[in-house]
Order: sequence, then C-alpha cells, then structure tokens
Amino acid sequence: MAFSFAINKPENIGKTLAAVERTVRSGGGYFSGNEQSGYFSGKGVNGRYSVGDKIIITITKKPMLASDSMVKSIIADYFTQK
Repeated sequence: MAFSFAINKPENIGKTLAAVERTVRSGGGYFSGNEQSGYFSGKGVNGRYSVGDKIIITITKKPMLASDSMVKSIIADYFTQK
C-alpha cells in the first residue's frame, strides 16, 4: 500500500536532486525527474516526489518485509544528504 511523507525542502534543490540521482543510480536504480517532480526505483522500492514548500515523497511499492518507517528513513536520508 502506498504511503506519503514530507521533508523540508533544502536551499539548493537542484544540487540535492543531483545527489539523489547519483546515489540511486550508483546502487543500480532508476531516477527521472526535475526540480518540480520525479520518479525513482531501486532495491524493490518505487516512489515519486513533488516539490513545493516541502518535498512530498510517495512510496508506491516496497518489499513486504521492509517497514514503512525503515523505507521512510532511508529515502528521507537520500533527500537530505549534503
């Protein structure tokens, strides 16, 4: 079942998204997006994001044994890396 969460938008969203893309792709995943919205997948997790005052991340698929909180923590780390 899909779930969503919000994180604070960093000052330089372009730099952050470039870092997310590098991280996802280096792990063999897929990333497609821009500073407004996009999609990502990898290691059994599929999701999308949209950027407004905050970044809204929606996880549309995850491994059954992975808890929502674990997936949220890992994905939020991707979007808040410096």
